[in-house]
Amino acid sequence: MKGKTMGIIQLGLSILIMFLFNTFYWKVLSLFGLHLTGIAYTIANFIKHLLVCLIVFAIYYRNIKAGKNKFNKSFLNSFIYCVSCFVFLLVITIILHELLNYIGNPRGIKINYSFHNYFATKFTLDAALNLVVDAVFMPFLLCVVFPLGFSNIFKHSTSASMLAGLTYGVIYAIGLNANFEYAIMHALTPALIVVMLTYLYKNNQNIWSVIITYICYVLFGVFAINYII
Repeated sequence: MKGKTMGIIQLGLSILIMFLFNTFYWKVLSLFGLHLTGIAYTIANFIKHLLVCLIVFAIYYRNIKAGKNKFNKSFLNSFIYCVSCFVFLLVITIILHELLNYIGNPRGIKINYSFHNYFATKFTLDAALNLVVDAVFMPFLLCVVFPLGFSNIFKHSTSASMLAGLTYGVIYAIGLNANFEYAIMHALTPALIVVMLTYLYKNNQNIWSVIITYICYVLFGVFAINYII
């Protein structure tokens, strides 16, 4: 019970920190007369995500450190596991993409892949900072707060996975600020990805494997979509 209570506190605190930064970070900067654009905005956005990551890292430090040690002890097996999981996530994404478009097209809803080809972007400071945010900071936050956060609370894989995916899906749908049907259709794939990532974590109890799997998904998924499919 003590561990479950701690898990609830950790999860609640992490989500609260993310909410506060997303809601008030730019408002606080504007109070100091900082209305940023261009590279200044990119740097400020980088700092925002870095601060959130550092806070979440501190909250889940023990789990993250244990995962790193476990990953290093069996590096080759862990790497193969990450590649296998990456391929699995891609297959699920492609199947669900086709299914959702089959259902959504008659309703005028088109579901696009969310992958971005970072390697086709000209290398600049702006591009480099955005790459770190999108392919390192965001995957870290998603994997730690949802798969790890819910797994620390719920013992059973199914409960943890479904609740993590449902929670993330609802947050994602609300963030779209669209009508109900459009939001649900576009939130299903991200929600299912979180379900799968949570299940993967419950299966091997190594958050580093989950983080690296999702980083590979974000970085290299575009090649499978553009050059293989």
